Parts: sequence; C-alpha cells; structure tokens
Amino acid sequence: MIKFSSKEHLIEDINSEVQVINSYLTMQTALTEQLSVFINSNTEKLNLDTAIINLNRLKQNILLLQNLLSILENLQSTINFLTPSGLKTYLEDYNALYKNNITNIFSYTTNIEHFIHELSLGIIDVVNADSVDEKQELLEEEKTVSNQVSDSEVSYNSVANNVLVISEIRNEVILPYNLENVKLYYKNHMNKFSSIEDIIKQNYTVPLSYYKPYSIARFRESYKLIRRREHGSRFNALSLAFEMLTNYNLHPAIISACKSIDALDIYLACLGDNKLEEFDIFDIKYEIPPVVSKNQKKSLSLN
Repeated sequence: MIKFSSKEHLIEDINSEVQVINSYLTMQTALTEQLSVFINSNTEKLNLDTAIINLNRLKQNILLLQNLLSILENLQSTINFLTPSGLKTYLEDYNALYKNNITNIFSYTTNIEHFIHELSLGIIDVVNADSVDEKQELLEEEKTVSNQVSDSEVSYNSVANNVLVISEIRNEVILPYNLENVKLYYKNHMNKFSSIEDIIKQNYTVPLSYYKPYSIARFRESYKLIRRREHGSRFNALSLAFEMLTNYNLHPAIISACKSIDALDIYLACLGDNKLEEFDIFDIKYEIPPVVSKNQKKSLSLN
C-alpha cells in the first residue's frame, strides 16, 4: 500500500511497491510451476481435482498481481499530470484494491503451499524407504586400499572408473565408483559377489526408469543429498528439492552422482556458464540410440 505524500516521496514509494508486487508474482509463478510438475507427473497421493482448483487459483493470483502492476505502471507514467486531489483518489482506489487482492492471495497461497507440502511428503516417504544409494555409500566408506586384488584375479571395465553413465540404449544408469575401493570391497566380500562387475551391477547400476519422471526424481535426489549425505535439516533439504524440481537442464542422475552439495554447486555453476568441460569431479557419458532417418526407416521396412 502507498501513503499519500509529496510526489518526490511517492515516486520512491511506487518503485518500492513495484518491487514488492514483483516478488509476490515470482512466488506465485514458482508455486504454479511446482504444482504443474506434480500434476503432469501424476504423483501418487495426488488429489487431481484439488490440484486443478489450486492451479487455477494460482493463475488467478498471477492475474490479480499483474493488474496491480499495470495500475502502478500507469501511475508512474501519469503522476506528473495528476492534480493532488486526483492523485489522492487514485491512491485510495489502488490501496483498496491492493488490500482486497493481497488478502485473498495470501489466504489462497497458504492453502496451496500446504497442499504442495503434503505432496512433497509423499515423495519423502518414498525417499525414506529407498535404498538405491545406501550400498553405494557403504562401498565408499572403504577409504584405505590395502592388499589389493590383482588385475588378473578379477574382470572389470576400467573405462567406467569414476564415470556416470546414462544409457538410453541399455536403459540403465551406472553411478560413478572408485575402482580401487570396489576391488577392495570385492576382496572382503568374495562370498557375496562373483566378480567386480557383479558388485557394479548390484550396487552401482540403477534402472533408467528410477529417474522418471525427471522432475520428481530431481526433487527426490536433492532431498536425499541434503538429508543423507550432508546430514542437513529437513528445511534445507526441501528448499533444495523445490529449487531443483524445475531445473529442466539437470538430469537427476547427476544429483545422485554428487557426493556433496559442493559437488552439485560446482556442476550447476559449470552448467550455468556453459562450461561443462571444466567439471572434473567425475566424467559423464551419455549413451543415446542412433537417430534413424526416414529414408533408413523405409529401407529397413522393405528388408
């Protein structure tokens, strides 16, 4: 709301008001994006009717805020042409509209945030029951390599050492591993595993479907990163999870591969600067099926 004062002070107050409204608009847009992801992902425990109602309310909130911004922008361009009485009337009308709209927006927003929070808890329940990365972390605890198994005693693919492999050809993800640690683990658990490859398959290989839908997987893996690996608070875990939820340029397997939030931050910085070649914590290898042209498809169909 804007108090009537001298035009000099009013201009400052209007500019501040525009910043406040824009911050509200950013929040509503972020909530809309988050809720849309949950709806499109068809998450379990999702009450679709309630989700659609809340999504429509968010869209209405955005329209109300955009209308307030439009009024302020009009005031900025006409303030020097308004008489004191005209300006006072303009502000009174704006303040009345602002009070009514913001009250409704905040009321709806509280309910919507609670609804999204409940949806996130459903994902967290899955995280608490998930053990995909527990075995991997167990292996990484074996830091001291002693009495190593000789290369001749085992068969392994050294090419994949410290490499994240995202394979759409084999429909699987192989998380980065330290080969020497895996060899030591094999030496100490030969009764459980037939080979190095067996350890990698059981403890580092994840079906590609585990990371779909990608948005929900980003949320889940971010939450796990903070809670399990950083031993951070639930609040910090949810904050990162919601931030990563809509980071569409980030494959969720990369979050799984990061051993710390620092590693993820470094990757995101390289991604943002378009300098992924500078990311050296682990290598990333994508295996993508070859693209078949229309002419090739016709040729194949004739054979």
